Amino acid sequence: MIRPFRGALIILSCGLLAGCFAPMTTREAQGIANARLAKFCNGKCGEVRFGRTQRIKDRWLVDFDGPRHKFTVTVENDGNSKVDVWDK
Repeated sequence: MIRPFRGALIILSCGLLAGCFAPMTTREAQGIANARLAKFCNGKCGEVRFGRTQRIKDRWLVDFDGPRHKFTVTVENDGNSKVDVWDK
């Protein structure tokens, strides 16, 4: 009686884990980049707008435009990110 439950649990777990290995979408990359930039700026960068988002190999580059600087957030597929600041 326990074996069918165990089999169903294994199949359900495999289905849930398959979602973890799916490639990152543009929207997910923008969300991570937006959160990372908000943490980086801590309210000191002024009003920041999305520029463009592009995928290069296995990472996303998300550009933001601020009043005095341009920001590029690099988002890796594993969710790690870093911010680069460019003077206008």
